[in-house]
Amino acid sequence: MAEVAKPPDFWSWLGAAISLVLGLWLLIAGWRTLPLARGDLLVADHVGPISYSTPLMRVSSGRRGTTTYRTQDLWLVVLSDNPRINYQQLYRPARGLWVDGIDRLDPGQQVRFLVDPNHRLVYEATSRGKTFLAYDDTAETLTSGAHRSFLFGLALLGSVVWHLWPMAWRYWRERRDDNGDR
Repeated sequence: MAEVAKPPDFWSWLGAAISLVLGLWLLIAGWRTLPLARGDLLVADHVGPISYSTPLMRVSSGRRGTTTYRTQDLWLVVLSDNPRINYQQLYRPARGLWVDGIDRLDPGQQVRFLVDPNHRLVYEATSRGKTFLAYDDTAETLTSGAHRSFLFGLALLGSVVWHLWPMAWRYWRERRDDNGDR
């Protein structure tokens, strides 16, 4: 009797490879999105008034196409021991957050910003006891985005197991049958 040909495993391998790459990419992206501790941030002091722009950002939102949101571009100089950082750079608050009231600064009013120079992200802005942007709000926004990436990354890694499990089961069963014939 002729032996029935096994279906090709190409599509399972391809699905597993794509899921593995995307899952690992999302896990790494989530890890990089986690907020820094307050003590790891650098200070950027600015004496008001401050000039800023409010560009419209366009981002991909999956199946729904693209979406837009407005953000703030703040030019700040961070005070650091590292000479690569001690020049004026563009910083932005986290997506969906706003440095509120920054346009109503008095001349000579000092504003203290806590920033992450690697990601050029504003975590906190305070002046005269008033908080324009709270560290906790930024940390919460970044943490929720990181958790979302972790969740989807783990789901994709689970799909790798789902794709490869039938092939591994068939391989182990064939090895057991081959060893039993001898």
